[in-house]
Amino acid sequence: MSNLRKRTMSAIMALLFLSMALPGCLSLVLGREMMEGARGSPTVSNIPDPYDLSHTFVVNTSDASIWEQVQKEKYAQIPIDHTVQMIIINFETNMKNEDFFIIEDTDQREVHVRLLWCDESGTNCDESDPIYEVLADNGSYPQTRTELDRNFNPFENGLWQLTVEGRGIGWNTGVSILDSQDSWSLRVTVIRPCLTFPETPDVCTPTIEFE
Repeated sequence: MSNLRKRTMSAIMALLFLSMALPGCLSLVLGREMMEGARGSPTVSNIPDPYDLSHTFVVNTSDASIWEQVQKEKYAQIPIDHTVQMIIINFETNMKNEDFFIIEDTDQREVHVRLLWCDESGTNCDESDPIYEVLADNGSYPQTRTELDRNFNPFENGLWQLTVEGRGIGWNTGVSILDSQDSWSLRVTVIRPCLTFPETPDVCTPTIEFE
């Protein structure tokens, strides 16, 4: 370490100790500004925030018939702010032996996915106009990738709600040729910009945390 850098770091440490004698909030702000000033120039990249709501149906045969369809629901609340650049949705369903295991015409196996805008409390949601909605019925639904890009579809801030509800059958006997399990795969990724500093190259902090 050069003499100049040693003197700079010594001065910074002296100022940090001095700031401890200042009122609480003022000392924290001063300390943060001085430490950030000692950092190198950051690089901007993107950080993915993943949500996985996938599910595989397995019926407990001790409690019900293996032919019985069961229902499953999953949901996640997704915070969306002005820094979010893109939302990627990957979805598919796999209904095993779909032509053979239809028990009643009125009792179909299906999966319903909805992404709703909700206010920042997450309680008031716009159910009349889903941001994304898919009803996969009448068999398997092929893998699809949907990209919601802020540049083309501006996002409204809030605590969005992702819900998936499905009905299917499945059992696990341990014999692969006898087993059959319906499933769905739902993976959502929220992309935000982040900053990486030379001193911590393995850490990328979302830019909103610096606001």
